[in-house]
Amino acid sequence: MKRWMQATAITAGCVLVYVGMRSLPVEPCSFLHYGDYINDEGVIEGCGYEETAFFDLAKIRFPILTQLRPLEEPEAGKPVPMELILTTTTGNPVRWEEIAVSHTERIHAMVVDPSLEDYQHLHPQPTGAPGHYTFTIHPRKAGTYAVYLDLIPLTNSRRTLLSETFEVPGEPPAAILQESLVHRHGDLALRFRPHQERLSAGKDATFSLEVTNTSGGKTAFSPVMDSYAHVVAFDPDREGFAHLHPQNPFLEGQDPMNPELDFVFRFDEPGLYRVWTQMIVNGEQIFAPFDLRVEAS
Repeated sequence: MKRWMQATAITAGCVLVYVGMRSLPVEPCSFLHYGDYINDEGVIEGCGYEETAFFDLAKIRFPILTQLRPLEEPEAGKPVPMELILTTTTGNPVRWEEIAVSHTERIHAMVVDPSLEDYQHLHPQPTGAPGHYTFTIHPRKAGTYAVYLDLIPLTNSRRTLLSETFEVPGEPPAAILQESLVHRHGDLALRFRPHQERLSAGKDATFSLEVTNTSGGKTAFSPVMDSYAHVVAFDPDREGFAHLHPQNPFLEGQDPMNPELDFVFRFDEPGLYRVWTQMIVNGEQIFAPFDLRVEAS
């Protein structure tokens, strides 16, 4: 009888803890920057889903099938409308309303050319039949473009990563990566500063994105996709990518002249990686590339 009463008390305690956690105020990314919440428009948003790792999509698969096709013949230097079709492995369409909003968008498409010099961050929109989406790419170079998709289906509330390709006729440029963690954009000097002396495969590494105005002017940041900066990383073979956001995800309470822009990476394989940072400074959207080297452990 005593053992039964103890088991009952433990079970009741667990239930109370669960109910208490469920009744906590729902705020954006408020609990460990991980999970879902309802935004002001009544739409489910997701955030903080495994945002430190580099994902090799040649090694992992998700239960969603993709079809990507240009609606016009691709040509370097011209916009190309694209159709994207998302279906489950059982043939059901992945509907727009069945995808959570993550960083203000339902579907993130990261597009990069073979040289890793032409990077674009786009957001497919619904059109026509359920599961059908369109977006426009502006390829600047020739070759096989990689398209990485990042979304959170509400059927399982898990981050889903997918990849597709499309071809732009012509001679593709080669990727030339040189270790460099500084970039100049007009009067702005940007630095992607590691906190560690040595970057090792399989270990977390923290970086700070630092932006200074060499002319002595201001550096006023504006939000882009509900954050002061976004980071995407690619390997030279484009087998995968990392899609990261600042460790402090909150805009409220930060100084837009000097926001907290720390990012945590974990690369499982050594080598050089191209890192693209995206931000809006002084009203101008900036895409800044950096090349970092990860050494064997």
